[in-house]
Amino acid sequence: MLGRDRVVELLKNLTREAKKNGAGQAEALYIGSHGSTTRFANSAVMQNVRESDRTVYFRVLLDKRVGMASTNSLHREDLRRCLNKAIAIAKQTRPLKFFDCLPEPYKYTEIKTHYAETANFTISDKIKALKDIFRKLVPASLKQGAKIKVGGAFSTLEAEIGIVNSNGLTAYQPFTSAHISLITSSVFASGFASQFERNAKNIDTEKLLSVAMGKTILKQKARKLKHGQYTVILEPAAVNEILEWLIYIGFGAGAFIDGTSFMSGNTGKRIMDKKITIYDDGNDPSGFPVPFDFEGVKKLGLDIVKNGVAKGIAYDTFLAKKCGKKTTGHALIPEDIEGAFPSNVFIKEGNYTVEEMVSLVERGILVTRFHYVNGLLDTRAASMTGMTRDGTFYIEDGKIKYPVEDMRFTESILEAFSRVEAISCERQAFPIPWSDIGANIVPALLIRGFNFSD
Repeated sequence: MLGRDRVVELLKNLTREAKKNGAGQAEALYIGSHGSTTRFANSAVMQNVRESDRTVYFRVLLDKRVGMASTNSLHREDLRRCLNKAIAIAKQTRPLKFFDCLPEPYKYTEIKTHYAETANFTISDKIKALKDIFRKLVPASLKQGAKIKVGGAFSTLEAEIGIVNSNGLTAYQPFTSAHISLITSSVFASGFASQFERNAKNIDTEKLLSVAMGKTILKQKARKLKHGQYTVILEPAAVNEILEWLIYIGFGAGAFIDGTSFMSGNTGKRIMDKKITIYDDGNDPSGFPVPFDFEGVKKLGLDIVKNGVAKGIAYDTFLAKKCGKKTTGHALIPEDIEGAFPSNVFIKEGNYTVEEMVSLVERGILVTRFHYVNGLLDTRAASMTGMTRDGTFYIEDGKIKYPVEDMRFTESILEAFSRVEAISCERQAFPIPWSDIGANIVPALLIRGFNFSD
């Protein structure tokens, strides 16, 4: 960690130098991170990995021409060379009539996003927590009469973001996160549990093991079910897999402008059940708050789907100016040509516990999570396919009866989310795949007529 003073001073010097070298306007973005991951399998630690990275991104605006370049070196000559490259690129590109100004300064909400407990959480601390899990598996295995193994990964990350531009915008924020996911397995079944926190001290390995074990200790081999339509309870991990694809194919301005988004042409129309509300809020402390985006624009709340009605999509400054809109504060790093995407997405909670949702099901399936999901089948209908994994169970007369073999689903998520009958009151956080900063916060969903295919 360089810290606020060093990062801001570095970026201010670079933007001043860019102006001296001919840039009309200049922006410098610094992202630094240090993380470690401990991987485990067969109830033993297998690998410890540490990774550190620092990248400076330059964006210059010269007579409505944009140039971008980046470097992971902080040596003065390398930074100067990269800066001049961005200016040279701007001189050679076509002018963009609509893009005439970088963001102006903002006053940001003060949010605590960095925890020393996470920054100081060592690999030894991870190994100690994991060994406690391994020990607790021994009596559980003896009780079931079959060996139970556990595998997964335990990661912590410390990061900092600094942004300065020549219009006077200055932003800096440090972050920490801790994420553990584990899979328990026996000859009968497998189970999954995960937890994502800002503060590593909040990781509850005992609860995680209990959740995963609860899906593993049924002393029955998985049975095969016929394909067809079933009432399903999608636990938060399964909902998150679907939400990631909804964000990617539908909630960003790029897909909306191209007309490939299921939101295109549907603003103001009902596209899901009225129980469904999806929104983005980078200032909500119940999630993983981020006060600004990667060009320094202040995060504001964004209603995406409200009571089932399509409301809004995520814009950055570039696409907002192109469309005559206002940025919503969802720019990604300059190199990400697919942005903008919402990165602090919530699905509004309901009034049921998962146990109460199970009791509502006469015959159906409980899904712990999905994998190998493909959301590109038909993006206009949000059609997706994928497989269940690590805890799929048949429900009968309001009770979980037995595990079932993994099944493939093929479904229009717009149609499925129009058949939601209950939403859990508890929500869970999950990291997003395209950034170390941000999270999805999702509940469990009870959906009628969910389609499982061959």
